[in-house]
Amino acid sequence: IYLYGPDSYRRREKLKEIIVKYKEKHASATVDNFYLDADGELERLKNFVVNQSLFDESRLGLVYNPPNEKEFAEFLKPFLENKNVSLIIGAEKELGKDFKFLLSKPSLSQGFKELTGVQLEAFIKKEAERRFLKLTSAVTDSLIQTNGSNAWAIINELEKISLGGQPEYTEAAYPAKAPNFFVLLNRLKSQSSLPAKISALTWLLENEEPAAVFNILASQADPDLKTKM
Repeated sequence: IYLYGPDSYRRREKLKEIIVKYKEKHASATVDNFYLDADGELERLKNFVVNQSLFDESRLGLVYNPPNEKEFAEFLKPFLENKNVSLIIGAEKELGKDFKFLLSKPSLSQGFKELTGVQLEAFIKKEAERRFLKLTSAVTDSLIQTNGSNAWAIINELEKISLGGQPEYTEAAYPAKAPNFFVLLNRLKSQSSLPAKISALTWLLENEEPAAVFNILASQADPDLKTKM
C-alpha cells in the first residue's frame, strides 16, 4: 500500500484507518514501524520480512521516509505477491519512475495533495462535525485565511474550539478577542478586504443588537449607501 503527498494529516488518518481494518482481519498480526532515514532501519526491515515466527499469522510493516532509489524499488517488488508480509509505504513526495509499479494493481495507492478551495472547505466542515462543532462561514473563511492549506494547523484550531478555547486568527481575518464595537463599524466602512469586513459584520450580528448595527451604519453612510441600505 503506497500513500504519498504533502498533506501528512490526511495521510496519517488514512494509515490509521488501514491499520484498524488490518488488525480486525488479522488479530495476531505483528506490526512494526521502520523509519528508513535512520541508521540501521533498512537492515531491520529486511530482517523483519524474512524472519517469521511460528506464532505470526501475518506481518505488517509501516515504512516511512523510503529512499527514492532503484535498489529499494527492486527490494519492494517481490512483496506484491507475498501473502504473509504487507508493507505500507508513506512518502511526503511521490517517488520516482522506478516506483511507478506501486501505482497499479496488485498494489494499492492514494495521493494526498494539499487541499484548496471547495475541497478545503469541505474538509474543515467534516472535521468540525466530527468534533460536534457547527462553524459559521466567516470562521471557516478565517481558518483558511490564517492557515492556508496546512491541515495540521487547521485541526489544531478546531481542537481548541472543541475544548472551549479561542482559535488564533490573523488580525485581518477574525477578531481573537472581543473587539471594540465602533472599531468594527469603522472596518465595515473602510477599504478593508471583503473577508475582514464579513468577519467584522459576523461578530457584530452575533454579539450586538442587529438593529443598532444597521441604524448606526445607515446614519453614518453617504447618500448613495443610504439608498442601498
